[in-house]
Amino acid sequence: MRMPLDEFVKTDGNREAFERIANITQPHDKPEKIFLVGLKESGKTTLVRGRQLDKDLLSTKKVLYRPCSELPEAMRAEVYDGYFEDLGTYEVLFLDDFEGFFDDPEMGPMMCKLLLGERLKRRLDTVITSTKPLSEYDLSDFGGMLGDFEEVTMEALDDAGLEEYVRGLMEDYTEEGKSPVLAPEAIAYIAHDLGQTPTMIRKATHFLMTQYEGEPGAELSRAFVEQALA
Repeated sequence: MRMPLDEFVKTDGNREAFERIANITQPHDKPEKIFLVGLKESGKTTLVRGRQLDKDLLSTKKVLYRPCSELPEAMRAEVYDGYFEDLGTYEVLFLDDFEGFFDDPEMGPMMCKLLLGERLKRRLDTVITSTKPLSEYDLSDFGGMLGDFEEVTMEALDDAGLEEYVRGLMEDYTEEGKSPVLAPEAIAYIAHDLGQTPTMIRKATHFLMTQYEGEPGAELSRAFVEQALA
């Protein structure tokens, strides 16, 4: 059975980030404090959510994923007693999209400062994703809590990675006895000529693999795919 991280496409630009996140529940000398930086569509959310969903048979550490923008909203709404304590005690916490703390200028930075302070005291692992490096933020309200976070850069998939991504999606969307097959030139077209974003590629591949009504197992050429997606 393939786990979420098994499906993550690894290339030179994201390999370090993948290995750091994949191995975060393994023993290490000091708490991991990672600020994962990458442009939109680089796969940051896919990576941290995949790591949270993976079952780690070699570790008892509990892993939690939360969007940053959700935290101030949850505190204001008093979602449940102990919400903040839970965030402060999970052995590994993934906080997605650091910009979300700035959506609530009053509570966001304060919430982040208190949370990171609590996790620092407990020596717990924290990963924060962002589209920008720390140097591009005004961190005056964060109490210096991000000063020792290590920035790890995550680049978008390269050309070979994008093609591998299409092939993986084709396998995921294949229904035995019903689905077509994408020709190599069709895969290259989907990977490189649709804007090169995983979201667009995923939608196009899903459409082609699930909506085709011709002969099962037929190979779809580049010309057919271009026309179908026009």
